[in-house]
Amino acid sequence: MEKQLAYFDVLANAQKQVLNNLLGVQTELHAQWIDAVGKSYTALTSIPGVPENAVTKEALTQFNNWFGTVANASKSATAEVLKTQENLIGAYDKQVAINRDALKNAIDVASPILAKAKFA
Repeated sequence: MEKQLAYFDVLANAQKQVLNNLLGVQTELHAQWIDAVGKSYTALTSIPGVPENAVTKEALTQFNNWFGTVANASKSATAEVLKTQENLIGAYDKQVAINRDALKNAIDVASPILAKAKFA
């Protein structure tokens, strides 16, 4: 019985490690994405040689509004994806515990039957 549960634990832990690694990578990607958005904004709004007049000021205002909306939507979307993945990992942990108990119970039920079959 211990071998079956140990095998189950190895598989479940490997899958959880993959989920945790994906979450870590996506968290780092989220941070890099936010940094890249900020740097892009800074680069675009500091282009030298742009004349300062009513048209360029209006264009910059429109750009700021649009860019701010896109950046905020991106931040919100990626934050929600990370929350969803954290919830998925929590659900996975609960499901693994349930499956492990079911496997243990099945092994407990089958062990006496298998023991009798060996002696027959």
